[in-house]
Amino acid sequence: MATLNAVNVTKYDAGGSGDNYISDGYIKSVEKVWIDSVATGTTALGSDDTLLLGYVPKNKKITEIVVQCPAISTDEGSLGTIFLGSAATFLMTAANCYLGAMKSDDFTTAVFNPNTATTLRLQYDKFATVTNKRVGIYAKLVMANGADVSETGATIRSIIRYT
Repeated sequence: MATLNAVNVTKYDAGGSGDNYISDGYIKSVEKVWIDSVATGTTALGSDDTLLLGYVPKNKKITEIVVQCPAISTDEGSLGTIFLGSAATFLMTAANCYLGAMKSDDFTTAVFNPNTATTLRLQYDKFATVTNKRVGIYAKLVMANGADVSETGATIRSIIRYT
């Protein structure tokens, strides 16, 4: 049985200290965490509304984004999706979003049932996305049937990790 080393493990094993062989953000890095919450207030979120979850500075690697939604709709039978973008207005398809559609906590699907509390995460293929400027991380909640997506008074919590 063979052991396959990761790229930076190979560099480190070859005598690299981590400082001069391995680029910043992989070894001896400090992870920053932006923890926040958004209260939807007294009006339901519409399909064009976005939530600003936090900011990631220029030249940082995004390592994780987690969004925890309470039950945010009583619309029976309609599924929803949370897309992540870098501007207050962006197209509602995964291909056009900065970070795409979020996945369920077990990474099996990009849709969630808004009638129950759900935890959603950044997709695997978007881990270590490097920012080219200071980026706001915006979320857009989209119901499959186009209805408003939130009952009033819901609090949506988020965690953004970067290094």
